[in-house]
Amino acid sequence: MTFEYLRQSLFFFRQHFITLAAIQLPFLALIGVLGFIMQGNMGVSEGEGAGGFLLLGLLQLGLLPLYWGATIFYMQSVLDGKPLSPMNAISLGMTSWGRLLITYLLNGLAVMLGLIALIVPGVVVGVRLAFADYICVLENKSATESLKQSWSQTQPYFWMMLQGFILIFLSLFLLEMLIQQIVGANVVGMLFSLVVDFCGVILTVFGFRVFSAMRDAR
Repeated sequence: MTFEYLRQSLFFFRQHFITLAAIQLPFLALIGVLGFIMQGNMGVSEGEGAGGFLLLGLLQLGLLPLYWGATIFYMQSVLDGKPLSPMNAISLGMTSWGRLLITYLLNGLAVMLGLIALIVPGVVVGVRLAFADYICVLENKSATESLKQSWSQTQPYFWMMLQGFILIFLSLFLLEMLIQQIVGANVVGMLFSLVVDFCGVILTVFGFRVFSAMRDAR
């Protein structure tokens, strides 16, 4: 079933590539360009460089819930047979920005604590909380409610999701490493890395496919 859901996720990604790109790429491009500019200015003082990367990290943290929520709203609209335009999806993403940001932060903290304990607990926590974003956005739940509900609902799908996430993550990681080795750290390399970052949406699509299957089974 894992490979079937992966196939369906890749099919969805190909079918809706343009809309997904219109939702995510403007934000990813902004972050990528700013990061590339900062890397080119590494000659500035250490304090200024650290401050710049801190601001970039905060910007990325602030934008992520916006385009992430918009992506989830768009996927649900396709499932409902009423696909949203990119701008409408982003507008809806704004409505869940605060809740999704807190959910993301708490999720990341839980995974980090698991990784500090041992790598395996961190991976387990990450998979068991994978539904939290969808619950937060689509069911209008608070961050803590979303995390608790995800923990209880992902148990029957744990191994399926773990296998899918590992396959997608490793594929993207190896592709990124290949690009760095062949192209290097230049404008062309940045553009290719931007495409790989965007392809990370396949992880979100796969998680949503399993989440939809869980809801259909209830």
